[in-house]
Amino acid sequence: MCVQGMDERPLLATDPPLPADDFVPALWVPLTRALRARRRLIQMVEVLPTEQWLRESAAPAWSRRDVLAHLTASDRRYHDVLIAVLNGSPLEEWKPDPSVPSRELDRANVLNAEQFIGQSVESLAEQLQVGAEKSTMYFAALTEDQVLMRMGFAGNALSLLEAWASHDNEHADDIINGPKMMRTL
Repeated sequence: MCVQGMDERPLLATDPPLPADDFVPALWVPLTRALRARRRLIQMVEVLPTEQWLRESAAPAWSRRDVLAHLTASDRRYHDVLIAVLNGSPLEEWKPDPSVPSRELDRANVLNAEQFIGQSVESLAEQLQVGAEKSTMYFAALTEDQVLMRMGFAGNALSLLEAWASHDNEHADDIINGPKMMRTL
């Protein structure tokens, strides 16, 4: 298993791959929650007909596919934080703060998602899966000391995992509770 940096240089390489018991134990429950939230999104792609993805979501001005594009783009935000911590230089602040709604955040979301907006739903789902796998590798590479480091917009790795799970779940709700869609998932 090899954890890659932003420029795809190895941050941590192990051979054989990291055994499961090398995860910092405190991360297991929130990581499971985050991966379950991500799986929920991927299952939506498997269940909802293609034409439903082009319809409006509960997120203002975004189709359901646009919401998936936003989530795909936001993985980079979480990965950048984790990469900084793994490199020994945790981020002290994050602009814009994703937990506080603002015009600045709205602009950042649109700009970050632009590269993914026109992609197929299936392609976005594949990238969400890859994002989950990368996130799992990065979290697995954290040492006990790093788990407690400040992580940009999150107080530490545990709160970063909670933010990731909440973000995915909130937007999954935007998808299934969009206009004229019954809650079926």
